[in-house]
Amino acid sequence: MRTLRSICSLHPTFVLTTNVEDRFVQAGFPEQSVFYLEGRLTHRGDHTPLQKQDLAEITSGDQLETAGYPDSRQFQEKLRDLNRFLAAHPRFVILELGVYAGNGFLRPLISQMLQAFPASRLAEFNLQPNPVPVQIRHRVVQVDGDLEQNLDGVARILLPEASGSQHGTS
Repeated sequence: MRTLRSICSLHPTFVLTTNVEDRFVQAGFPEQSVFYLEGRLTHRGDHTPLQKQDLAEITSGDQLETAGYPDSRQFQEKLRDLNRFLAAHPRFVILELGVYAGNGFLRPLISQMLQAFPASRLAEFNLQPNPVPVQIRHRVVQVDGDLEQNLDGVARILLPEASGSQHGTS
């Protein structure tokens, strides 16, 4: 995650994720630039962060942000934030990390974004490449294999001053 943050730190960034463990904010991505599409297990249903000492109070998944999140005002605000970002940055690169082809949430959203923004590109990092629609194939780079090694390679290309140091432990 630190390697990914380093790579993205030089560019305007907006994160779409179904990761419910809050890893992107923990890695240093600004809270306002991260859209947890399914909510977070680290937050209560009222969207306040859970503290370690509060965990004993949680007796049901219904008490967590993930319950009913897509129907919430916070979800709608994040959707507006995403649309503002896309309007301000119509030339963007989507880094798709470990999203399998059957993901019925992220894959269609990514496809819609690529179709709506013809100057956008997709860099897909997966153990096995996903099928890519013919009409956008020329805008997609697929990298298969170990995510950590591949991101470290991207970091060495984009951030030459960082090569060989802390990135091996991301």
